[in-house]
Amino acid sequence: MDVRQLQLFIAVAEEGSIHGGARRMMLAQPAVSKLLRALERQLQTQLVQRSPRGIELTVAGKLLLEQAYEIVRSLERTVDIVQQAGRSQKTLTVGLISGAASASELTADIIRGFQRLCPDVTVGVRELDFADQFTAVVDGHVDVALVRAPCGDERVSTTPLFGEPLVLALRSDHKLAEASMVSADAIMDETMLAMGDAPPSWTSFWHLDDLRRSAPRTGQSVRTLAELQFALMSSREVVMPMTLTAWRMSAQYSDLRALRIDGAPSSTAVAMTRQNDDREHVLAFTAHAREVSRQLLTKVPEAVLPT
Repeated sequence: MDVRQLQLFIAVAEEGSIHGGARRMMLAQPAVSKLLRALERQLQTQLVQRSPRGIELTVAGKLLLEQAYEIVRSLERTVDIVQQAGRSQKTLTVGLISGAASASELTADIIRGFQRLCPDVTVGVRELDFADQFTAVVDGHVDVALVRAPCGDERVSTTPLFGEPLVLALRSDHKLAEASMVSADAIMDETMLAMGDAPPSWTSFWHLDDLRRSAPRTGQSVRTLAELQFALMSSREVVMPMTLTAWRMSAQYSDLRALRIDGAPSSTAVAMTRQNDDREHVLAFTAHAREVSRQLLTKVPEAVLPT
């Protein structure tokens, strides 16, 4: 069993048919069928059940799919690490959860300052969405990410930068829009946006689950800050907590309002890396981000240093 076979199996499983898997892998369908049978012979077990509508994974097939994902991702990480080690110049890819608002007004200071501090490191950025913000770090697609806690994944490590208040964003014709502040208890029955495939612990924070006695009502699913803003503008029936920065830098539209939430937790901006990543330029970036936050915190309205 080799990596090519696993990639082929993943393609067939995700497409739901041998024809679809063959199309994705750019192979002839008979060749894919032959390779799939060979894989089943090697493992001495049936992996798929074939039907005129396509294929379904057996219990053994589902288990193999989970392991195949892990093996292929591990190989991709290994390739990334080896390629980076072979380059004469170090590179650092920074993931941003919400563009320039990721670390509020300090985002540009952190990235530009690091470029001046470490001119031998080539810095690039990659925009992340709610679902991939943690896996992008774990899988090595980005070296460090500027995101918002909680992370809830033991495979990553976080360096807190600062905290700031949450506000409740809603349309200006929502029934609560005339208030200047609402209590957390008063919005527990409001419909909030779903957060795509974001980690449960992260979604739980934005839905204020620690303050609830029952699960929230959720509406449209969103994966980015831009999608969140559009969903709010599209319906007067939904509300959504967001950071004061996200409101100030990205969401101040004429038909939206932001209310202070009495009793809501604060949001913590963090620099996130893979657990035990001891590469010198990665450590230097997180240390620099922390120092910028200490020195320039007054740029971020109402921000406080972490305790």
